[in-house]
Amino acid sequence: MIAQKEGIGLVILRENTSAAAVYEYIYGEITHRRLCPGQLLTESYLCACMNVGRSPVRLALQQLAKDGFVELRANRSPIVTCFTQKQLQQLYSLREVFLEYALRQTIDLYEKEDIATLTAFLSDMERAFQFRAFDDYIQAVAGFYRAIIDKADNPYLTESAAVVINRINVYICLYDNFYSVKRLKTLSMQSRMVQGIREGKLGVVLRAHQKLSNEVVAAYDQMVLRNLPSGHYNEKRAEAR
Repeated sequence: MIAQKEGIGLVILRENTSAAAVYEYIYGEITHRRLCPGQLLTESYLCACMNVGRSPVRLALQQLAKDGFVELRANRSPIVTCFTQKQLQQLYSLREVFLEYALRQTIDLYEKEDIATLTAFLSDMERAFQFRAFDDYIQAVAGFYRAIIDKADNPYLTESAAVVINRINVYICLYDNFYSVKRLKTLSMQSRMVQGIREGKLGVVLRAHQKLSNEVVAAYDQMVLRNLPSGHYNEKRAEAR
């Protein structure tokens, strides 16, 4: 039986406690930046580190791959998932498409309760950041965008958008500077999005999201392409091979 934490891609294997422990260990190492994108995950090291056999390690790695945190490779050790700048731009552009589609149908239908729901998610993000509760932050971010898209009451839109939202969650887990910054720049842009929805101004919402997307891509560029920490996946070198 598999139970999923609401709002993020994290899935825990409940029927195998050893596999669940390995999963949680690797996930924690990733979110705390001790395992970097592109870093090898050797079974022998994980077995020795967790004092378990290969079976639970493989189960955990398989589930981590399904959730997007690990890339399994034929006849080679798995690695922590990597994102290219192009993939990141595509994800945020797709999210904007979904938001625009939903809001074109609903922006004039928002009531006080709907705005209160979005504002509550912003408060949850800020509170999670203050207490450095990363999983809570991930859930609040995902909930914010899901609430906007779900307002359209279109199950096909919701299902398609969920794929993109979950993938962005994986990116945040792998690359976000949550633990190293003093304030959340993106929060002001999300607040501006809520203001645009409250005022019924779609252009304001889209411009705020575009600014947020540009900030994320710029941060990625600085972190990965310019000041790449040891152990991280080097996109430029990979492309040159």
